[in-house]
Amino acid sequence: MPEPRRRPTRTTTATVVLATVAACGPAHAFTIDTELTAACHEGITSTALRAIRAEGAFAPPLTPTRDERAFIEDLQFYPAPDLRDLGGAALLASVRDNDLKGRGSDDLSALAEVHGNPDGQMEHCLRSAGQKEPGGSQAAVSDCRAFIRARAALALAGLDAGGTVDPGVRTALSVHLSIRGTIDVSLPTYYVRIGQALHAIEDSFAHTYRTADGRRITVALDWLGPSSGNWLESRDGPAHAKLLDNCDDADAVRARRHALAIEAATAMLRATLGPGSADQKLVAVDAVLDAYLSFAPGCTFDNRWCDAPEVAYRDAAGCGGGGAAPGGGPGADSGVLLGAAGLGLLGLSLRRRRGVRGALGLLALAALLPGPAAAGEDTPPAASHTTEVVAPPVAGAGPTTVQTTTTAQKKTVTVTMDRKAAEAMPPPTVVPVAQPGPADPRATAFGGFVGVGASIERPAAAVSLGARLRASRRWSFGLDVEWNPWIAFNGQPLRAGVINLYGTAMLRFPLSYERFNLRISASLGASYLLSDLFGAPAGSIGIYLGATPLAVEWKLSRIVYLIISPIGIALPLPQLSGVPLLYPQYRTTLGLEFYAG
Repeated sequence: MPEPRRRPTRTTTATVVLATVAACGPAHAFTIDTELTAACHEGITSTALRAIRAEGAFAPPLTPTRDERAFIEDLQFYPAPDLRDLGGAALLASVRDNDLKGRGSDDLSALAEVHGNPDGQMEHCLRSAGQKEPGGSQAAVSDCRAFIRARAALALAGLDAGGTVDPGVRTALSVHLSIRGTIDVSLPTYYVRIGQALHAIEDSFAHTYRTADGRRITVALDWLGPSSGNWLESRDGPAHAKLLDNCDDADAVRARRHALAIEAATAMLRATLGPGSADQKLVAVDAVLDAYLSFAPGCTFDNRWCDAPEVAYRDAAGCGGGGAAPGGGPGADSGVLLGAAGLGLLGLSLRRRRGVRGALGLLALAALLPGPAAAGEDTPPAASHTTEVVAPPVAGAGPTTVQTTTTAQKKTVTVTMDRKAAEAMPPPTVVPVAQPGPADPRATAFGGFVGVGASIERPAAAVSLGARLRASRRWSFGLDVEWNPWIAFNGQPLRAGVINLYGTAMLRFPLSYERFNLRISASLGASYLLSDLFGAPAGSIGIYLGATPLAVEWKLSRIVYLIISPIGIALPLPQLSGVPLLYPQYRTTLGLEFYAG
């Protein structure tokens, strides 16, 4: 049956960063399902498993437990509806393992370490660092075959006496889940090991040059050399090519490779699940490897790798970026201009009168911008003068004069300002700004709070409602209930998250003559899990910790503060036993706090 259409994903800051890196860095293998890449491995493997299940009962669907269902629902990708049983999900999670090794599919720094591991290249049918020409391709193919055969042999240990998948024989696999994070999951051994073998088989059609029929390998590609910058094609073989990783059947060459990858994956499942003893199954495995991963010698750099059509899919030569303009051109001046603009804006924010603001902004620019110089000169002339006359910033005052003198040794800026203009500063505020609530700010006051917040590092939202007690001028206390839904940018996007109930102590710093106060706060309470996660059933109750190192209380009216918290820390920990479930968040929060007048 055809693959279901994937749910639309959200555009995030992480997505933009991933897109930028993906444009310059080659992908590693037939792609796996992420926000940016197609589900090539998952699609090939799903098609193969469906074909085998249609042929017999050796790999029947396995009904998941409640905890295993939570594992499936929290995967970073969407298994097709007919493969959302434990066996199908375990196989698809395992076929992704060669690329992820327990890392998140959007963790670029960690994935770079995985893909750059010189000891793991055989898992992708790529050549290792020491596999140089002549003979490097053949050695790489031999290593890849050995890896696949070893994993297939381990998979056979997960079958029962009748040759059917035994759900009771388990292997721990490290999997990164959307919400739960990286955790070890006990999965049926057969699916774990055969999934890792299938990944390498499928990659052999993206990471090699092949004979015209696509069934034998002529050249193994190199990932490590081009990534390290120390690469010579005649010695290290052709570089990995991103275009060969596509499974969109964009042309005949790639369509044939995609079809052969499905055919080979199906044949490997059939060889390990078909009738016969373990020894007979290994013979069948060898026959599959001979059919799809045999090495055909004779292709070298000198004969253009037997005039391989895959040469046309080479990556473009890097992705460049603009550098700084040489010799103090526009690129060199940009920092000065930005600095001058910044000082000018600072002047605008510090002065309330329009004329003084303009004078300060202009003075900042005059002080920072270079004096006039002849075209092409690297040093200023012996002496040059520039004079600017600024309109009077205060009615009745004389003009302000700015004179810049530049010599070969230094630049001098002389400012002459009318005394009346210099003294025209805004008067200090001498009338206190009333605090919302009772007229006496020291009096006890009762109030309420409503707020919303969001976290990006661990995506989440927060909607809260609470009561407030202002016990003194310095101290306030709160009791809040909060719904904290969690968000994933892969897999299922929105999770019910937790309900948090907590008390908060707030140390306030009232600023009588300003429109705002400052405060810090700390929270302690309980966290209640609303939906099942792997290893953490719904209804689990743990603790909640929170802190706000700095928040602003803006005095909106006689009864209302606008609470602005640019950074706060929220630590719901609803699962304490087993493997604790912690979902830390760095939040930005806005709220309204009410006090009776």
